[in-house]
Amino acid sequence: MIARLACAAFAAILPILSPAADLGCPEKLTVTETVTPLEGWKATGGQTEHAFERVSIFNGTPGGQEYDLAPDLEKKVATRVTQTWKLKDYRSMNIFLRCRYHDTTAVLFRDVPAALQTCTLTFTLEKNGDIVGKSAAICR
Repeated sequence: MIARLACAAFAAILPILSPAADLGCPEKLTVTETVTPLEGWKATGGQTEHAFERVSIFNGTPGGQEYDLAPDLEKKVATRVTQTWKLKDYRSMNIFLRCRYHDTTAVLFRDVPAALQTCTLTFTLEKNGDIVGKSAAICR
């Protein structure tokens, strides 16, 4: 009976003890476009969908004092690049990430919970320096 109560109590606090869930950028972003019409013209906007391109990681406050963090590690195999940030070294200030998408200046951003220790970005780089294809970012 005592063992069952202990197991039940442990199960009740387990979510509190569990580490934060992984954090990644959404694969796609839908942007609503507006047009400023030229004299004599009428205009309509539209929606466009943009695939995830890359992540930028910052110390500080979005839109305030912010400091772009360079990756701590970078590995290249042919055209595939993997960059890793070790976040524990930068925790004296808030850490947030900006998710950037192909062919738009629109971004998503959010704070990275303190329990997450690393962020990794994987992408394909063309010879001209453009990021192409599917990219992936995950913070753990």
